[in-house]
Amino acid sequence: MKNRARETNELFDAPVDSDPRLRSSGVQARAARRVSSSPPAMAEAGDLPVISIGAPADPALLEPTYAYLSSYCFAVFPPPLAQRLNVAIYELYANALRYGTDRGEVRLELRRRGSSVQLRISNFAEPAQIARLKKHLTRVQDDPSAAFSGEMNRFDRHSEPPPMLGIVRIAHEVGMPLELRADEQRVEISTICDG
Repeated sequence: MKNRARETNELFDAPVDSDPRLRSSGVQARAARRVSSSPPAMAEAGDLPVISIGAPADPALLEPTYAYLSSYCFAVFPPPLAQRLNVAIYELYANALRYGTDRGEVRLELRRRGSSVQLRISNFAEPAQIARLKKHLTRVQDDPSAAFSGEMNRFDRHSEPPPMLGIVRIAHEVGMPLELRADEQRVEISTICDG
């Protein structure tokens, strides 16, 4: 028993290399792969989310959450799908954090749908903001190009309320459809990115 205790202490007391080049991590291993290596094939996963994140409605969380999700998408999905999906993630998550209320959480989910990926983002919002979002989304769905021009003009004029370019970018620039579900206090926007 005494020898076993001494062996255990020796294991924990052993010096650890302080040179970061001698350490190993999954990030370093991923970075060392050849650029030409293809991402793993997407498997059918039913209706289970690949990622589900619930966070406070705090705009300070936008950049770190986006950095994580962007890295994840490029590690798991084919590059063309990951690039388009990243635009939608950033814009919808930014909108949820900026225009939602601070009660409750903002929920972001990625779900596999065959060779496609669905993005859902939901948050709490005031009824007036939900009505504005519904009206804006109808304009975007009717004519994404005209909606983009209109929002860019509003941006140039610094008009109030501020332009809603994020949703327009998703429909106009990356050609992803948008769907809105809302009740009196919670709103969910989803889109699908075909692989």
